Amino acid sequence: MSPETFATEHWSRTPLLTRAKELPRDFTDLLGVDDVDELVGERALREPFFRTVREGGGLPLPTRTVTAGARRIGDLVDPGKLAAQHADGATLVLQSVHRMHPPVGRFCRALAAELGHATQCNAYITPAGDAQGFDFHHDTHDVFVLQVSGRKRWVVHAPVLPLPLPSQARSGADLVPEGAEPLLDVELEAGDCLYLPRGYVHAALTTDEHSVHLTVGVLATTWYDVLSDALTLAKDDVAFRDALPVQPRYALAASLPDLLRQAAAFLEGVDPAALHAVVDRRLAGAVPPEPVRLLATAAALQSLSGATALRPRLGLPAVLDGSTVRLPDRAVAFPASCAEALGHALSGPCTVADLALGDLDADDAVVLARRLLREGVLVPA
Repeated sequence: MSPETFATEHWSRTPLLTRAKELPRDFTDLLGVDDVDELVGERALREPFFRTVREGGGLPLPTRTVTAGARRIGDLVDPGKLAAQHADGATLVLQSVHRMHPPVGRFCRALAAELGHATQCNAYITPAGDAQGFDFHHDTHDVFVLQVSGRKRWVVHAPVLPLPLPSQARSGADLVPEGAEPLLDVELEAGDCLYLPRGYVHAALTTDEHSVHLTVGVLATTWYDVLSDALTLAKDDVAFRDALPVQPRYALAASLPDLLRQAAAFLEGVDPAALHAVVDRRLAGAVPPEPVRLLATAAALQSLSGATALRPRLGLPAVLDGSTVRLPDRAVAFPASCAEALGHALSGPCTVADLALGDLDADDAVVLARRLLREGVLVPA
């Protein structure tokens, strides 16, 4: 379906099951079975990037101690112990896999850029058998379940608490009323995708086949967050900084109506532009800046020419203020003659020659591009 249809009919509202045959390809480009074996068996995977669970409960972490330089590190995964737990029915959870496996990291960053909300990703590797890794629960974030390999059964019930906030996580069989019919009872096969808005009660059960799936979580910014941001502006009003009276419990009941009237008047008078600036700072963190590729950047700097292709670094909030590029941690000033070229550089992919604008000639464009590369504002395209 079109992004517009998904946004209006499903986003934050209703589940959506999409079978592999409806999609252009599977998800093995993100994480394959061989990738799992490499992460667990050949990399120095450390706690808390992995855990094991069985029948809803966590198991002792299968760790080992190694030496790195002169330092002893005791929280590395032990592949042998992990394999034994897995053979005994344990599910392996790779937590924040977007931080340790570049294809998943790139996917999550691109998805966050399209949605405008932060994303994260865990991987679940479950052996064949008749077991349930986690009890019925609802997530406090939307999820896309991407079935990579094997099969897994998903049982989904209507929300008990619609659109729960992060502080409202719940789990347990009591979330499913006795005799309730599920909204969905499906087996996901390789290449299938299931979207679940936050709040939908669900449990995943193993089948007679192993399962590898990715759960991409969308950490949506809510209107409650916007309202919370609005209240942070109240710190500038001295009336709200005043202390409650001595023995406040006795005065609270009488004072609350006045407080609520004051708060309503304050919110009505909030400058939308001031609130927009506060919320925009929150939203700016939805897409984490892509890593700077050390050697690729060094090579680009060494061979920089008019034909070198560059692009803005994805996820980096770079704001052009005249001829100054304002970054989250610093401001990078340029001569006033660079303003037009800076605007062009920050607007999308370009070549170095494209930056010869206004008073800048071809040599000036190379100097400007070199500075933007070194500052991590632009990256090789």
